[in-house]
Amino acid sequence: MNTKQLRFFLKTAEINSIAAAARALDVAQPSITLQIENLEHELGAKLFDRSFRGVVLTESGLIFKAHAESIIRQVEQAKFDVHQFEREPAGQLSIGMTQPIGNIISVPLLALVEQNYPQIKLELYTGLSYSLSNQLLAGEIDVAISSPDGSDLSQIRQEKLFREKLFISMGCDPKVPSHKALRAKSTITFAELANHEVIVTGERDSLGYILRQYEVKTGIRVPHKPAFGQLMTTLRYVMDGYGILLSPTSAFYHLQKTDQIHALEIVEPTLWRDVYISTSDNRPETAMLRAVVPLIYQVTKQECESGRWQGDIFDPTA
Repeated sequence: MNTKQLRFFLKTAEINSIAAAARALDVAQPSITLQIENLEHELGAKLFDRSFRGVVLTESGLIFKAHAESIIRQVEQAKFDVHQFEREPAGQLSIGMTQPIGNIISVPLLALVEQNYPQIKLELYTGLSYSLSNQLLAGEIDVAISSPDGSDLSQIRQEKLFREKLFISMGCDPKVPSHKALRAKSTITFAELANHEVIVTGERDSLGYILRQYEVKTGIRVPHKPAFGQLMTTLRYVMDGYGILLSPTSAFYHLQKTDQIHALEIVEPTLWRDVYISTSDNRPETAMLRAVVPLIYQVTKQECESGRWQGDIFDPTA
């Protein structure tokens, strides 16, 4: 199996025609036919169903297509990484973050990178922690900024970035009767949370995973219901007074400063969540990574010192 075979296969799958793929790639049609047949022989599976209308991927072909695309991405990235290693950092760097982290650091990080490394273009994604890990391993993103969720991290390198404090946030005009008394408080004990239904992501995601760890540690079960997918939607629901949310301040700081959100610090015990910068073991460190990672630490320190992201900064130089 080689990259030429993979490119011939992918172009044929894209166009659904061996003849059209040959024209697009400027090669002889028999050459593409032979390479696809060699692939099918090596894999022991039929990749295309053929008819007078052209070719269509089989189920095995669809599975192989996802792997072929990933391999080609990694080959292209490897070439780029080697070319860029000794040069001024330049190119596109894909960073995945959880939604609260994206909310707090995306804008200042974009500005700082543009100021210091104008040849680097950031491509930012947000998602749940386990999705980011999968994207990282698949080569779809270069860096993930997220927290542990119990996933297998054996193929992922991690650098500790921050330890964030978790809060309960609520609307300033709560509609739920049991929430009204919380409006006058600035703290809430973990035991008191057992009296309220808390919005939190599922256990596959980091926040749900962390909550479960504290439940096991304390023996206290906190009633909860799932978030609504998008952070903006969940915050609107909370801001309008219909629920309370477990989250770091990075999720809601912009609403708190305009008195649209009231926050309560969780105590006895205080809830903490570690945040890491993660990269794949299968990818070497690049010039772009060496340039941007210190800027991520710089922005995190800036947001922590401003009070917008409450927690403890980790100093990698200490």
